[in-house]
Amino acid sequence: MRARSATRLAPPTPAAKINVTPMIDVVMCLIVFFLIVGQMAARRHLPVDLPDGPSGTPPAGKELAINVVPAEGGVRVVVEQVELTPEGTAEAVRLALAADPNRPVVLRASRRLTLGEVRPVIDACRAAGAPRLRLAGL
Repeated sequence: MRARSATRLAPPTPAAKINVTPMIDVVMCLIVFFLIVGQMAARRHLPVDLPDGPSGTPPAGKELAINVVPAEGGVRVVVEQVELTPEGTAEAVRLALAADPNRPVVLRASRRLTLGEVRPVIDACRAAGAPRLRLAGL
């Protein structure tokens, strides 16, 4: 008779299998995420044309409105329906602010004007002592 060994060898098992389904799910989620983020980043530089809304405008009559429009040979300044030169703007603003020194000043300039053409009117408002100056487009 043959002697048996005390230890038995386990039968050979097939190679262990790795479940790759969760890994595929994670990779697919990452691909979708980067596709969406890539599309959003590409659209970031597109111009956005927002509608003008009346919600942010203060009530009329409370502010001092200064309109600056292009004219032949320069600009035309209109303060409270009075046409002035850019040099005479400081005195008109000073007189308008005499009654209410905290009155906000709104400078409405044509979009066709450059900042260099509007700058003398801004400086005149500062010289007149305007506490706040808001810029708006016509």
